[in-house]
Amino acid sequence: MAQDRLHNALADFHRLGDEVRERPHDDPYRVREQTRLVSRFYDVVTRFYEFGWGATFHFSPRRPGENLQASQRRHDVAVGRLLRLRPGMRVADVGCGVGGPLVNIAAATGTSITGINFNTRQVERGRLRARRAGLESTCDFLYADYMDVPLPEGTFDAMYSFEAICHAPDKERAFRELHRLLKPGGEAAIVDWCLTDRFDAADPVHGDLRARIEKTNATPDLPTCAEYLAAMKSAGFEVIDALDQQEELGNPETPWYMALEGRDLSLSSLARIPAGRALTAFVTRMLENVRVLPRGTSETARFLNVAADALVEAGKRRIFTPSFLVHAKRHETG
Repeated sequence: MAQDRLHNALADFHRLGDEVRERPHDDPYRVREQTRLVSRFYDVVTRFYEFGWGATFHFSPRRPGENLQASQRRHDVAVGRLLRLRPGMRVADVGCGVGGPLVNIAAATGTSITGINFNTRQVERGRLRARRAGLESTCDFLYADYMDVPLPEGTFDAMYSFEAICHAPDKERAFRELHRLLKPGGEAAIVDWCLTDRFDAADPVHGDLRARIEKTNATPDLPTCAEYLAAMKSAGFEVIDALDQQEELGNPETPWYMALEGRDLSLSSLARIPAGRALTAFVTRMLENVRVLPRGTSETARFLNVAADALVEAGKRRIFTPSFLVHAKRHETG
């Protein structure tokens, strides 16, 4: 029944999460089931994300006076500019979500983009968004696990990714597959979630924040920035540049987490801020009780509150960044 879809997805997400976390890091079951876990996670949260965030789910360095959507569009276009995207190129959007960045970048650069995603609903939403933007002739979507993409070696001239590889159970394996998909000399811009050098694994508060972020966002074994770079290099990438965009390009008056903290108040941001999230949880619980909303809605709102609070606290402590940018390339000789 349609009323049970969210409830079932949420139950699967919690069950798979418990099973995956109990397994050793190199267990084949853990690697295989993590992909299912992430897909079920997005079955649960996509509608909530679209309601609160629109078509783009990533954080961005903010400027004073700039709203979330404007910062995201500027960030998207800047990545396209970094890769020098232009008409005639074939580009991959790895872990493309519902297609917000894909549409922004394709519209700004005229390049052809293939969105790669392992969630059926998000692929459908992305196709609809590209069609509405008039981009269906140059942009398409591929339902595939980015750790095992059914395309030939050297398919893409360039690729980018926003906050997606963090979901991979084996980062080096994921990067080896992305490296394979790039043409020799092709460049990648990967923006992702990492622990900063301020993270102290021996600090119980740091460890608790890391665990809460990983559990509520389906992001296993969050790496440090140094570990992330090491995984890319080990996979064969030549790193051109790497930086924590929040530290080097952000503004302390407008930290990335202000979208979750309550300093971003507007009608469209109500669902993201603490008071709005509490109100959403209360209203959804009431509507769920009278069967206006499907089972699992209020529980989803609750665990997204836990996720948001952990991200804000980790952001304030500067032990976590959602915007570690690595600009890399495949060697000319392959």
